[in-house]
Amino acid sequence: MRWGALALAVATLAGCASTENALKDANTLLTEREADKLLPVTNLSPYALALGRFGRMLDIYKEGDPVIYMQTRSILDATNLSSPLVGAEIPGDITEMVRTAVNRIGARVVYVPYHPDYLVSQAQLGAKFGVTMPDFLITGALTEFDRAIAGAGRVNSAGIEFGKGNGKTTLGGDIKRTAIYSALALDLNLVSFATQQMVPQVQASNVVKVLNFSSEDNASLGFYGDAFGFKLEGKYLQGRHSAIRTLVDLSVLELIGKATNTPYWRCIPNGTPDPVVVENMRAGYNALTPELKLGLIQVTLRKYGEPVQVTQKYDDATRQALEKVYAQRYPALGAVDVMTWQGFEPLFFGVPMAWDTAQKPALVGAAPASGVAAPVGSKAGA
Repeated sequence: MRWGALALAVATLAGCASTENALKDANTLLTEREADKLLPVTNLSPYALALGRFGRMLDIYKEGDPVIYMQTRSILDATNLSSPLVGAEIPGDITEMVRTAVNRIGARVVYVPYHPDYLVSQAQLGAKFGVTMPDFLITGALTEFDRAIAGAGRVNSAGIEFGKGNGKTTLGGDIKRTAIYSALALDLNLVSFATQQMVPQVQASNVVKVLNFSSEDNASLGFYGDAFGFKLEGKYLQGRHSAIRTLVDLSVLELIGKATNTPYWRCIPNGTPDPVVVENMRAGYNALTPELKLGLIQVTLRKYGEPVQVTQKYDDATRQALEKVYAQRYPALGAVDVMTWQGFEPLFFGVPMAWDTAQKPALVGAAPASGVAAPVGSKAGA
């Protein structure tokens, strides 16, 4: 009987440890791990969508204008914290991130690569190609990396003990949370390629905070000297490279938005007007002659879908289009004089975009005829 049981056990073990079962287990393990494997995803920062919107905005605001050609100098780390001697905590060269951000905008802003060694080697092989000179150069650097600028921690503990002797029981637990913030900053400037001078007030200087968060949970249970427990630890360190890409996308948007004097902040949820762009447009508009102002008003009305002709005259079609647009979109302004910047500003900065929220209809009873004052010295049909 004993030998029979032993033979049965050996046969059972031999059957379980077969080549067929090993292959089956390997295939099962492979299937499970493949199902859990993380797949690549598109590397988009929160401002990547804004760059695409900005490209569509340029298609509307800069219709008919020449393409802007951009190039960059090397955008490097000026803090020296990218050195391997200090742990290489941040990238030493973010030029490629800047190129990607510029190229994301669209056909109105074209990036011109600069690889002279490649061009020379291709020319030696007989290649023929033209050279596009850029309009602007982007310069800048990572200028700040302040570690642990602020931090805080909290600990909650509790314990209870009851019973005596062999029935003594203890319960305990604690919760610990720690958060530390660091800061990264990027400075970008725009240089005119023709003059090799920086474009005044066209720069971007932005900072992002990076979070280092850790958690720890402990619990224990004891019975008369014998105890067991568990401990859970977690840590989240916001990616510094990802944070820098966010900085790059925002800074490129701001830089080119200022350079083109377009309301780029409308591409960002809850964006606020840029005083540099507003002031540039105010000064430029006030410097125009009345005829050129009327021409710009008519061009802007066409962006609202109004079928007016650019005649540089305050004709009936222009008057009716102004009354319609201001009554429907800006009824709270009342009577305005579009020949002044205060009257023209909402018309210029409020050109409809595809991502805008639906506008409220004009209030019933709003009189379109009194919504826009006739330009001084002009009359219908003049």
